[in-house]
Amino acid sequence: MKILFIIILLTFNIFAKEIDFKISYDPDYAPFSYKQDGKEAGLFVDIWKLWAKHNNYNIEFVDGILWDDAINLVKEEKVDFFLGTNPFKDWMIPSNFFYEIKSTFFTLSKNEIILEMKNDLTIGLIGSNYKDIILEHFPNATIKTYDEYITSIEALKNGEIDLIYDDKIAIEYFCVQNNLFHMIKPLDNFITKMKSHAIAKTKEKAEIFNQGFLKIPANELLNLERKWILNENEQYYKNFKQQIDLTSKELDFIKNNKISVSISNSWEPFTFKSKNNEALGISSEYWKLIASKLDLKTQNEFFETFNQQLSSIKEKKSDLIYSAGETPQRKEYAIFSKEYVNFPISIVTKKDENFIENISLIKNKKLAIGNNFTAHNILKNAYPDMNFILVNSIKEGLDLVSKGKAYAFIDIQPVLLYNISKYNFDNLKVTGNTGLTFSLKFMIRDDYAILESILNKAISSVSLNELNAIITKWNNVQFQTSFNYDIFWKMAIAIFIISIAFIYRNLTLKNINSTLQMKVDEKTKQLNEMNKNLEILVAKKTKELIQKENILNHQSKMAAMGEMIENIAHQWRQPLSVISTVATGAKLKKDLNILSDEEFYETVDIIKNSTLHLSNTIDDFRNFFSNDKELTSFDINVPIDKVIYLVSSKLKNRNISIIKNHQEIYVLGLENEFIQVILNIINNSIDAFETNNNLDKFIFINMYKENNTAILTIKDNAGGIKNENLDRIFEPYFTTKHKSQGTGIGLYMSLEIINKHMNGKLSASNKEYIYNNKKYTGAEFKIELNLDK
Repeated sequence: MKILFIIILLTFNIFAKEIDFKISYDPDYAPFSYKQDGKEAGLFVDIWKLWAKHNNYNIEFVDGILWDDAINLVKEEKVDFFLGTNPFKDWMIPSNFFYEIKSTFFTLSKNEIILEMKNDLTIGLIGSNYKDIILEHFPNATIKTYDEYITSIEALKNGEIDLIYDDKIAIEYFCVQNNLFHMIKPLDNFITKMKSHAIAKTKEKAEIFNQGFLKIPANELLNLERKWILNENEQYYKNFKQQIDLTSKELDFIKNNKISVSISNSWEPFTFKSKNNEALGISSEYWKLIASKLDLKTQNEFFETFNQQLSSIKEKKSDLIYSAGETPQRKEYAIFSKEYVNFPISIVTKKDENFIENISLIKNKKLAIGNNFTAHNILKNAYPDMNFILVNSIKEGLDLVSKGKAYAFIDIQPVLLYNISKYNFDNLKVTGNTGLTFSLKFMIRDDYAILESILNKAISSVSLNELNAIITKWNNVQFQTSFNYDIFWKMAIAIFIISIAFIYRNLTLKNINSTLQMKVDEKTKQLNEMNKNLEILVAKKTKELIQKENILNHQSKMAAMGEMIENIAHQWRQPLSVISTVATGAKLKKDLNILSDEEFYETVDIIKNSTLHLSNTIDDFRNFFSNDKELTSFDINVPIDKVIYLVSSKLKNRNISIIKNHQEIYVLGLENEFIQVILNIINNSIDAFETNNNLDKFIFINMYKENNTAILTIKDNAGGIKNENLDRIFEPYFTTKHKSQGTGIGLYMSLEIINKHMNGKLSASNKEYIYNNKKYTGAEFKIELNLDK
């Protein structure tokens, strides 16, 4: 029996994972770190788990009980790191910062406190982290420290302290979880930003964290943050970029080496050679950004095939390929940087097909794919038993789908979007994703390991907004693929007819005087007949005008309904993607017999919450465009907020911020038609940003009262409306968009609704203005309505 026990113990020791690092945390610091169901949880905890995953470390979290105690565990060398704070003690050795937290004062909702007018404040702190900064700005204040949020809030409620100062998101998260959000409010006149660092006792450990953090792709950090921070304005990783901190060896390498870059002649839209022998495309522009940040000396060499590029790396003739995917075979002779972007492998079908959540739903249909293309190789590994129709070019695959000879064509999403536009396949669309992704990395010759470290640091210095600007540019490329002979012949015929008419006019001009009297008599007779039937003619014309008006109303409604359906699709896309991801992950773990009960229930909860979100989205949008024509009194903030919610996914995907003031203003009118007006104007602003290169994108909504009039202005910074179009934008069927993107009736119907249905006034103009010390130009739409008293 004793021998059996020893064998079991030895077996356990062999298979047990050795812990590389221990990390202490505060169990009462939600949403950054806290304890849930006896286990560590929170944004910072998840960031450390991601750090461990990308560096193949095994880590263990140690509950510090209290904030100060958790930090002192590092000082006493009982753990290796404290998961994150600013270095406020001399002994603390910080890593490079990896997050930024806003801190501010909180008071009771009923209080009105002006900090500058009160010197004898009593301020409550959680732990001692902020003590020095508070005393620096408020030297006469009395500081009281607390171990928990609840005790500090109780002290505020009982009048023992005037204010609480701590992390804004942490306090708000705690209050929401404990139904206390109505009790306190933040003060915006003393906000500080604190950099969060991993805290260690030695420089060596801090550097271990730094090197490991460089390997985490920025999009994974942002996706992680979105799980915990729902307010987009509070999300840090959208604009996060690290400083490039190169060692002396790395600087010497850059100084003494010229990087030979291997480039594909034709892999649109990632990298290809222009007519001027320049490298263009998503990867090419990203590499230019990296090279400029590092001040690299480079030389380009173009190759006809990717196999030639790989050979150049094997033979050390080239130093780097900047648009490659990592595979086990390639790792035998090359090293790879961390991922700088990834794209879904998507599915193209005809436009009348429904959304496809996963390739397994269509595995029995005819699916075309490029023979030995990147997408083909990835899918072969994931679905070895699936049969495909193999094609030799993207155009060939798209053509099969367009003609109905294949149900779908599969490739990397930007490749599909680019080629649908390039070859003008108007009947095709990207309908869904396969559930697989393709990661782009820098592929480096294997004796240049130092270049990997240099490039990883440079990749971490590029924000997601900078990256998305490059991707968006190439996803919106427009093509003129061939000369339009139909237009040419139509113009030629029109010119010919005009010429004949001109000649005929000159020939008949001599006879006009002789026949003029006869024509006058004839017209006079006709006029007398028309006067007799005037009532009939007026009724007829009135009927025609009403029919035209009804047609315009119907077209406007259809366009608005189309916008609504598009926005519902945007709102649904994220939860559908979440459901697909967690369900696929759970199935895979179940197949491998590694699905724990805890993971199963967590998956079920995620799916349940996502489906609830889908249901709520339908309920929210159901009544947006009803046929209610009854005049009602309504606060204009209500329809405006509905529209902002309706287009929130569009705004989010395009990094557009809505800046809106709030003033309760009631008007009398048709609320649902007013929603349509606001939706038309905001959608026009969103479309205008597609051709505008501003990194900062704003839509300003301002409302105020003037005499007996409610005035609402909506303006953007998208560059404004061309002067030659400004006087025509309210004409029916006038549009500056492509025929597939606009009907030209949205603004015409908006004018009709405001001027005729609500007895108001709608106008448009271009404005120049200053915001945040920057000068902007944009279109401004002004709505004037009578106040409902």
